[in-house]
Amino acid sequence: MPLISRKNLLITLLFLNSLSAVAQYGQMPPFTIELEAINGTTIPGLHSFAFAQSGDKWLFIGGRTNGLHGINSSGAFPPEYKNNSVFVIDTLTWQYYQANLNQLPKTIADPMRSTNMESIQDGNYLYMIGGYGYDSVANMFVTFPKLTAIHVDNMINAVMNAQPIAPCIRQIADTNLSICGGDLGKIGNDFYLMFGHNFGGRYSDPPTPLFTQTYSECIKKFNISDDGTNITLSNFTYQVDSTNFHRRDLSTCGIVKPNGSLAIGAYGGVFRKDANLPFREPITISANGATVNNTYQQVMSQYSCGIIPVYDSVTQNMYTTFLGGISMYDYNIATQLVVYDSLMPFINDITTLTAHSNGSVEETVLPTQLPGLIGSNSKFIFNQNIPSYSNEVIKLRKLTHTKTLVGYLFGGIRAQQGNFGSSAANDTIYKVYLTPTLPNNIKEETSIQNVILFPNPSSQNPSLLFNLKNTEKIKIILSDITGKEIQLIIDEEMQKGNKKIAINTSMLSVGMYICRLESSNYRQCLKLIVNK
Repeated sequence: MPLISRKNLLITLLFLNSLSAVAQYGQMPPFTIELEAINGTTIPGLHSFAFAQSGDKWLFIGGRTNGLHGINSSGAFPPEYKNNSVFVIDTLTWQYYQANLNQLPKTIADPMRSTNMESIQDGNYLYMIGGYGYDSVANMFVTFPKLTAIHVDNMINAVMNAQPIAPCIRQIADTNLSICGGDLGKIGNDFYLMFGHNFGGRYSDPPTPLFTQTYSECIKKFNISDDGTNITLSNFTYQVDSTNFHRRDLSTCGIVKPNGSLAIGAYGGVFRKDANLPFREPITISANGATVNNTYQQVMSQYSCGIIPVYDSVTQNMYTTFLGGISMYDYNIATQLVVYDSLMPFINDITTLTAHSNGSVEETVLPTQLPGLIGSNSKFIFNQNIPSYSNEVIKLRKLTHTKTLVGYLFGGIRAQQGNFGSSAANDTIYKVYLTPTLPNNIKEETSIQNVILFPNPSSQNPSLLFNLKNTEKIKIILSDITGKEIQLIIDEEMQKGNKKIAINTSMLSVGMYICRLESSNYRQCLKLIVNK
């Protein structure tokens, strides 16, 4: 099923708890996103799982088969909805295979059927840490202090051929690992266990709590030594921040910094100490430590969801696209506003957060929506056949200028309404396509970089800022949304360096316009909103 199209709309924020409307706009990213449902499959719904892939085979362990958890002692995480199987999907036929975890000893199986564990695929091994679930030996709900290592190819073969799966599994215990709802990443040779909490017991209504909860409030950096038989964890270091790291159920993904180094981006998460609201300050985790961006507050998708990371090596801009999920703001098509909702509803918006090379950040609601309130606790499964960095960030400038299958959206929670409705595990797989909107003749090393149109929207004359690497003939044209030329702003040879070109909008009516910047090997169109 294709996405529902709508007009190109930029973020407009309406703060219901203030006396006036506040607007924020962002430029459309240099690509479009489309989703297409794969029909006719009988794959079970699943969310909050661990994942690995090998060629055209996908591997899933753990997670839940129902929808959003309840908040009382009898309805929260019912044991009957734990994923008690290891699933393999053959993406050539969309047939699935499964192996029941009951064939394993309980001490091995219980962590593997937990939910919200942290996991990462490292070569041919899938490492799973922690996770919340029922300990059938202790007869209680716990966050497991375990690391489970899965040999991916051997597990896939065992499941597909109905062979014992025990030889594919190794497991060790360490109290550092009692974390759920965080995430696990890797930079260089170092692993990062990020954020999360240690939750024990059952969710319950007040006033009598039936659980214990301790937030990690740190990033644990460590090494894994694995010779295929023995696993050793070593060199633990801890970066602690009792305020900004007091978060769980967030989204993380690989990013590329403007200097070309690889890092991890962390977005959203719940709950702040001072309110039952999400965190909105993005965090960048690099080999030198984590930094919190206190100059920007993320608007959309503050809860774990599928993420598509894309890097433009020319502009050095990092684009992180969020696929629905749960959000503090929800886009309203009728009013063309993004509206504050403290209840954090499920949303169907696709939004891109752009981290510019100059350090500024902005968000944009893309001109398509998801086909339903899906995305929360889902997984964007990266297409390994497209150009990318080693951390699965897509190389935008290496893609062809055609519709490209960049991955799939799998699993997650499908809600019937934003708040207070029923929900279920999503059982539909979607192909995710990305189409670059850059001109065909742009080379990776272009002479124009760091293009910004500011302020935008504008009630007075905005400026077009860019950096010119070489002396070039530059043309800047302003047109209406039909493409009709309104004003030739500049058409001359310019010397290299930073440029600031004023655009006279005094004679323009309120509305949307297109500003086109051209050189011999560069062409970019930017939307300009004029309001007065």
